[in-house]
Amino acid sequence: MPVSDIVLTISALLIVIACTQPLARRTGLPFTVVLGFIGVIIASGASWLLHTRLTDQFNEVAALVVNIPVSSATFLDVLLPILLFQGAITIDVRRLAKDTVPVIFLAVLGVFVAIALIGGAVSLVSSAPLVVCLLFGAIVATTDPSAVISLFRDLGAPERLTRLVEGESLLNDATAIAAFGAFLTLIISGGGYEFGLLVQQLGFAFLGGIITGTICGRIAISLISWLSSFRSAQLTITVALPFVIYILAKNYIEISGVVAVVTSGLVLSAMARPRFEPETFKFFQETLEQLAWWATGLVFILAALVVPDLLSDFAFADLLIILTAVIAALVARALILFGFFPFLTALKITQPVDNPTKTVIVWGGLRGAVTLALALSVTENPLIDRETQRFIAIQATGFALFTLLIQGPTLTALMKWLKLDQLAPIERAFRVQVLTQSLSTVQSSLNSFASRFQLDPKLTRQTAEQYINRLSRIADDKSYEHEINDNDRLIIGLVALTNQEKSLLFDQRISGILRHDLVDRYLLVIEDMIDASRESGREGYISAAKKPYRHSTRFKLLSWAHTHLDFNRPIASHIGKHFHFLLINRILVLELKSFLDRRLQSLLGTQTVTLLQEILDQRLGSIERHLAALRLQYPKFARTLDRRILERIAYRDELEQIKNLREAGIISIDLARSLTSEANFFHATRRSQTHVDIKAKTVELLTSFPVFKDLDVSELSQVTKELQTRVLADGAYVFKKGDRADGLYFIESGAVEISVGDEIHRLGYGDFFGEMALLNETSRSASVKSISYSHLLFLEKDTFHDLARAHPDWRSTLTQIADKRRMMNQGKK
Repeated sequence: MPVSDIVLTISALLIVIACTQPLARRTGLPFTVVLGFIGVIIASGASWLLHTRLTDQFNEVAALVVNIPVSSATFLDVLLPILLFQGAITIDVRRLAKDTVPVIFLAVLGVFVAIALIGGAVSLVSSAPLVVCLLFGAIVATTDPSAVISLFRDLGAPERLTRLVEGESLLNDATAIAAFGAFLTLIISGGGYEFGLLVQQLGFAFLGGIITGTICGRIAISLISWLSSFRSAQLTITVALPFVIYILAKNYIEISGVVAVVTSGLVLSAMARPRFEPETFKFFQETLEQLAWWATGLVFILAALVVPDLLSDFAFADLLIILTAVIAALVARALILFGFFPFLTALKITQPVDNPTKTVIVWGGLRGAVTLALALSVTENPLIDRETQRFIAIQATGFALFTLLIQGPTLTALMKWLKLDQLAPIERAFRVQVLTQSLSTVQSSLNSFASRFQLDPKLTRQTAEQYINRLSRIADDKSYEHEINDNDRLIIGLVALTNQEKSLLFDQRISGILRHDLVDRYLLVIEDMIDASRESGREGYISAAKKPYRHSTRFKLLSWAHTHLDFNRPIASHIGKHFHFLLINRILVLELKSFLDRRLQSLLGTQTVTLLQEILDQRLGSIERHLAALRLQYPKFARTLDRRILERIAYRDELEQIKNLREAGIISIDLARSLTSEANFFHATRRSQTHVDIKAKTVELLTSFPVFKDLDVSELSQVTKELQTRVLADGAYVFKKGDRADGLYFIESGAVEISVGDEIHRLGYGDFFGEMALLNETSRSASVKSISYSHLLFLEKDTFHDLARAHPDWRSTLTQIADKRRMMNQGKK
């Protein structure tokens, strides 16, 4: 078939696909299902026109459809990679991580159970050998990502249901295709069944795909970051990436191309967004979405075109085999969801999945292009006997048609019957308030617009009456007025604030300030805040917001390396990043306070907004406390970082002004490009570089401690050489009660909390502690914990005693302070 004819046919089919969308909306059927129907009708009609004796007028047109070269490679190598990649990159990886276990069970164990049950059941009702039945089971065990993802998004399924089904459909192809390859090899070779072969192929395919996808995804991210100023180049890399990975993995490394593409997409989903300019990322998403929409349409309509040919030898007896396979597949999915998942929930391995959600997942396991592509690859293989080719072609096609034409159209009704198409009660109640406010705003804006442009008042009133009537109906609807209480309002407000914080993080003015790794870190914190708010309300939100300031394992390792190995650069880099994070955190929280007054007051009420203001003030106070400690310790770095942020804000504003002038037509394209280039060059030459100096300890610094005021400069210089730096995060223990006394501590910045029985005492900048155990030669009598990001100076025990012997007055001063603290601890005056 000439290339021009192929281009003509594909272009015509794309036009048909475009015209199908209104039909799908009118009928209420999912878009993919309607495409399947139309594809079968087109293929059947073209075949009839080509072979009928009634007329030869349409033979050339019919031949374009009938003879279009559709093979398994068309689906697997051309259309599937972009569908998998776009599906993976639009998944919220941080949300998906919370359902990793159920997704893996559905995608791996579920496939093996389905292969066993389908193959076993079909072997009982057909004359095909068991290995052929198992091959058929592997072909139909995988749910089609293009079918499933499109359908569930069209139906507006709940977030978690969509996430579970999307995750499964993107990952289970690898399992089924690996099993398919093992059974196909077994049939061709005529050898005995080797269980180890299947396990080996599956393990190698999975692990190799994960490693390859991760490496390629990270390389792509590096290239995208490097090409940050070239939008077209960034987009080209992301579009080409799935095809490079898929072909490289499948044909050359001989691992799972599906897993490699999905893994790379998940890597980019988690890490790529901060590397794009906000407008570029939006353009990138829209482009991938458009490509995936074209691919989805072609997948379904091309798959439908090959159906008549695959079913050409269909016999009525085949219907029993197809129905048996369908029932076995449904039982297999039900066994995993209703049999295994309760055990996983009881063991707290995964979050609970309610029965309505399980039911929809069982019925929603659609098959489509992947199933037909694997069946086509069998019919195209000259090493497979004709009877096996016929068996696979008819049964796989019949199975795929059943899921698309029976299960697909009935999913909407099933979801409505199970009430999965409805909002949660709290969302429904909040919807009334949102509608009331938005419709009132529309009505007011309409009157203002009509008055401004002197439109007919009568027409304006008639148009406004529609909104007045809607407002009246909403006001009369009392069904949800008691479903939203004060705690629900608070949770709604906290989630709204957190989502707004996420949006602000990607704002063009903010995104250019933060390092990419800090954006990734901030996003993790935001996701934790959303989940914690929904689960525990105010306490959960505040606890999650404080998480970045706590004593992490990584910080412990860096602090240990700094203390014991004198590795200063890693902890200095960590502190610098943390400083940067706190500054942006402060800016966003201040923005949230403004957003709260501006947008949420009318929706949530004064009482809830007041509580939210208190929560934000609490967050802001914690941030300010940590920042104050760091500014005191590193004033030079703080000023440089502040200046860098201001310079970046000014740079963004300059670019925005140029863009606005160009869009308004005030300046030409050439002038806009010249001004933008000049702004880029000016900003690049003014980037200031500085680092946290973790070792900064001077004589002037020591003189700020009252206990050192009587030492001369030479003695202070000697002490400076002996002092060691200790850096502790919020919540980290300096030492605990009963520990060996190892030295004396001075608070250079930050604050500590001393626990003596039930009493708590706090010390801050300029104070010292740990002297009692040294003077009395005893173990620690209290526990001391950092309550902010604290820098301590540590004087070892031996050096302390040497200094105390050389300066009796200094020891006497410390003894007096220790006696006063001891009396205070004992409750004496």
